[in-house]
Amino acid sequence: MAHQITTASSDAPAMLGATAMPQPQAWWFDPASPQLSATPVQSGGRGSAWFVHGPFGDGVLRHYRRGGAMAKLSRDRYLWGGEARVRSVAEFRLLEALQSRGLPAPAPIAAAYWRAGAWYRAAIIVAKIADARTLASTIVAGMGDEPGWHAAGAMIARFHAAGLEHGDLNAHNILFDGNDKPWLIDFDKSHLHATLDRRKAEANLARLERSIRKVGGGQSQAYLQRVIAALRAGYRTHGDIA
Repeated sequence: MAHQITTASSDAPAMLGATAMPQPQAWWFDPASPQLSATPVQSGGRGSAWFVHGPFGDGVLRHYRRGGAMAKLSRDRYLWGGEARVRSVAEFRLLEALQSRGLPAPAPIAAAYWRAGAWYRAAIIVAKIADARTLASTIVAGMGDEPGWHAAGAMIARFHAAGLEHGDLNAHNILFDGNDKPWLIDFDKSHLHATLDRRKAEANLARLERSIRKVGGGQSQAYLQRVIAALRAGYRTHGDIA
């Protein structure tokens, strides 16, 4: 279980931390804190994610940012609907559930939110995947191979079998660590169902395929088809969607 820390100051966040970690501190969530030695994450993240190091070890700090048309109204503020609906809290608890199922998702370290009346801002810290590269970066470089893509497809099938509907399954959110093990990251707006129906699973896969074709715009269609075919084949080893 996680432990909750609440604060009375409007300038300090309410924080949620993993029991195995030190008690969270407000400076953990500020990329300008010199103690964090923060460096920006280059792939995805809307410029709001940083690699950090602190008392919790190596992590990734992410501030929640809006995309699309809503970003014109507010870049980082969300309507308050109770703590359970806070983006960082929901993702933190989802990661705990995925960890308990033994799935390859980063361990949650701490979550925070700053409430101001009817609005709030949020941030989360998760464990860094060592020596990781994204599926997107390998596609842009025209690298990778069938065994790796096959393994990524099988990994996605494991999450689907557990009931996970990923909120943004794309080539930036699939990582390979230094041992070529695939991981899934960024679970904002994701949902864990008792059973994930075929339609939602297929929608997830279709979204990933669109992302692969987008980031791989400089590659040949034959190469991109190899990537997608291997992912689908890996998926079929654990799922029933062709």
